Amino acid sequence: MVGVSGGADSVCLLHILVSLRERLAITVHVAHLNHLLRGAESEGDANYVSKLAKKLGVAATIESRDVKAYQAAHRLSLEDAARQVRYRFFAELADSVGAGRVAVGHTSDDQAETILMHLVRGAGPTGLLGMRPLTVWTSPGLAGLTVIRPLLAVSREETQSYCRQHRLSPRADSSNLSLSPFRNRIRQELMPLLRTYNPRIGEALIRTSDTLATELSFLEEYVSGVWPKVASEENGAIVLDRDSVISLHPAVQRHLLRRVTREVLGDLEDIEWKHIEKMRDGLTLRKGKRVILLRKLTLSVEGRKIRVSAV
Repeated sequence: MVGVSGGADSVCLLHILVSLRERLAITVHVAHLNHLLRGAESEGDANYVSKLAKKLGVAATIESRDVKAYQAAHRLSLEDAARQVRYRFFAELADSVGAGRVAVGHTSDDQAETILMHLVRGAGPTGLLGMRPLTVWTSPGLAGLTVIRPLLAVSREETQSYCRQHRLSPRADSSNLSLSPFRNRIRQELMPLLRTYNPRIGEALIRTSDTLATELSFLEEYVSGVWPKVASEENGAIVLDRDSVISLHPAVQRHLLRRVTREVLGDLEDIEWKHIEKMRDGLTLRKGKRVILLRKLTLSVEGRKIRVSAV
């Protein structure tokens, strides 16, 4: 399945995958979601994607969902609401059509912007990884969705050039010109400013991300090694040996607690560096004390044991 917005990146991705489908032994199914945010322009995008899919000879599913209503109901930013609604649509459709994974058109420019967004917001090392070529998106009540990003090493300029070369006419999203979304301000204001200091700032950010990925993989392996000695599962909760965890290096503690959180909640959605630090602080509290975080994640001190649950 290919998520196609109608923009140059996703149109380029779709055209490439259709061109390679015999070599890759894949069946391509187009997925397009109208977020009902831009009126006639959104309708135009949906019509364009429908016609493009027919021209390329692939099946397409085009649906509409009310992102603003979801935003209001869940008290999210418009960007986060749109992302959650879109990926839920992808997950439901993938299950319906039997797709093994969904390909999305994120480029190296998107990657650099994502890393910078996380840096500005104060993310820890895992946030500075940016997007990975393959991830699994999870949501309550849905099977995990495998998301792949085949264009993550390709620039936005290259996707636009590809579209011109193959006489494709992707749509332009007028909302990309607005400075209200955080990503747009990063793209239109901060990135151009940083290029005056380093014309290859995007490459520098991605290089930093790749270096972190290598080093964090080592920490994850280390955590897997100590896990059986410090953690156990009890009725959906994770119980930690307090003294053993406190004796670990702070970097290992953070990765251990991230794993604990993922085991309890099923994912790390909305979990930030500050939440992990609050859990670390909770390791030294007196018996009977609790730390309550978002999504009902609770760390309880039980003498020599620390219990982490979602109650």
